Amino acid sequence: MPRAVRVARSREAVCDAAFELFVAHGFDATTAEQISERAGVSPSSFFRYFPTKASIVFHRDFGFMRSFATAYVAQPRSVTDYQALRATFVALCADVQPLRARVEGYRKVIDSSPVLLGLEHEHLNEHAVTVADAVVLRSGGTTTNDEAHTLAGVSLALYQRALRQWLAGSPRRKLRDLVDDEFARLSDLVCAKGSR
Repeated sequence: MPRAVRVARSREAVCDAAFELFVAHGFDATTAEQISERAGVSPSSFFRYFPTKASIVFHRDFGFMRSFATAYVAQPRSVTDYQALRATFVALCADVQPLRARVEGYRKVIDSSPVLLGLEHEHLNEHAVTVADAVVLRSGGTTTNDEAHTLAGVSLALYQRALRQWLAGSPRRKLRDLVDDEFARLSDLVCAKGSR
């Protein structure tokens, strides 16, 4: 097995073990040694994969945002930035929908720790920069501007709102429908206000 595949599998095993322990015992009460033991890796390997315990919590989130940026830039130029953001978030819901239990665990862990809530805020700011950079890249620009930052902040807020509704509601509800509804609602509100 190639080394890169082994490393990726070990990293995912560490993530899975960490979340099992975080959900069962809490983030603060779980040690790196416990995670290492559960994942079947040495403590030194743990720190090779993740510099801190908190970095495990956000590891998969960054992968989602990389996927988002790639998918967004590939949206057709014939649609507006807002339409492209909407279509991209809706499309990526197909990857998130089967991971509901994992997302619920993530949310439970974050919400249980003031430290993690603060770090999540920082990560959402980093994600907003990723989205804003993608908006500029798709339009052929080179410098991120206020419009791109506004679109990024608004679209992430809509996605986060839909995600929380999805987690609080029936498992049969589709995340993609909730995300699409949030974007549609804002568009309707803006158009209604603009016509007054």
